[in-house]
Amino acid sequence: MCLSIEYSEAYLYQRGDAMSLKEEFIFDFAVKMPRLLVSGNTAVLDNIKKVVLISASQIIIDSGSRFTAVTGKNLEISEIADRRMFIEGEIDEIRFYGTSQED
Repeated sequence: MCLSIEYSEAYLYQRGDAMSLKEEFIFDFAVKMPRLLVSGNTAVLDNIKKVVLISASQIIIDSGSRFTAVTGKNLEISEIADRRMFIEGEIDEIRFYGTSQED
């Protein structure tokens, strides 16, 4: 399985820069930022505000100030609860997009 993940510049820290404990804590609990865990054919997305698009090949989620696009084959949303979504299927690509508005 080949998985491609693309980030907008806002999500990347310069390579070699370590986050301080405070920065890491704030980053982990940012409620407007998408958070994603992928294991095998399952993805868990946190901080879901609304679902923008659902198809068998792509699911796009709005997390408030960012969008997350999951692309693959036979994608299904198996559960949505408490701003968390479970996606199952063959995941090929994950992209994070910012909105046109400034944070």
